[in-house]
Amino acid sequence: MPYGYEKYRLDNGISPNTVVHEVQLIRALFAFLRKTYKKSVEPHEIRPSDIQQFLLEQKEAGIKDSTLNRKLIFIRLWFDYMWQIGKIPNDFMPKFKLNHKLDLKPHDIEVDYGHLLEKKPDVLKSIKLPLNAKLLYVFYLRGLRLRDMVTIDIDNFINDEDGLHLDVEKKDGYHCTLHFDSLEEAVMEQGIERAKARGTSFLLSSKVKDEFTHFQMGSLSDYTEALSEFVGAPIRSGDIRFAYVHHLYSVDHKNLEEIQEILGVSLDSASRMLKDSLVRMKRQAHPPT
Repeated sequence: MPYGYEKYRLDNGISPNTVVHEVQLIRALFAFLRKTYKKSVEPHEIRPSDIQQFLLEQKEAGIKDSTLNRKLIFIRLWFDYMWQIGKIPNDFMPKFKLNHKLDLKPHDIEVDYGHLLEKKPDVLKSIKLPLNAKLLYVFYLRGLRLRDMVTIDIDNFINDEDGLHLDVEKKDGYHCTLHFDSLEEAVMEQGIERAKARGTSFLLSSKVKDEFTHFQMGSLSDYTEALSEFVGAPIRSGDIRFAYVHHLYSVDHKNLEEIQEILGVSLDSASRMLKDSLVRMKRQAHPPT
């Protein structure tokens, strides 16, 4: 990424998945500017009207207002960084306003969590899906955030008389413990053995410059798209996380404190997620398979 922005964001603790989206957006912005002006454009040459037109094009492509607002936030953050490192003399983004009024009400979540659970044996036994897709599917259904998945260390797995389980240390200091059924355990053991063979402690890893390191988010869509096609439903970590909370409460009859412990989050965070899931969840029916 030009001007060291990607490293700056990662060094400031921003999740790799978020940084991937930020970087893709800024690259798309510069591609738009090159197409518009038929030349390369420097940061100090960008005008408010350029941002207005770029985001309007994004809006006309059919993206939701909530996504457009997130893109606007990403652009504000990038401009602030450009100002910090002296690439622009003035930052106009704090005063920038879109001409289009945004509807920022949270979108309804249409996830049939029961359907995803029913498809889990097929996913985990599939010979077509790659191992990373299977690992991600297990963690998605347990409500893990991507930022926590990519830091899972194989040394945190414990195999005792109760079977294989995993202590997940969250970025904010909380913990949760995952227990696995036999199919999940087999997939986890494959992941552990692969990590050992690759000489890395990361359960999910990617090859960078001839060595394996933490999972690169740029390849995430390959796995989510394969899973989505396989199960016949969109695979979005955030939506599945809310659906999982809704399932814990309405199907498994867990109370708020139990949900907090299962997720490994603060009580306030668990409370907000539960309230949001009860308001936003719209069950999506699937035909019998």
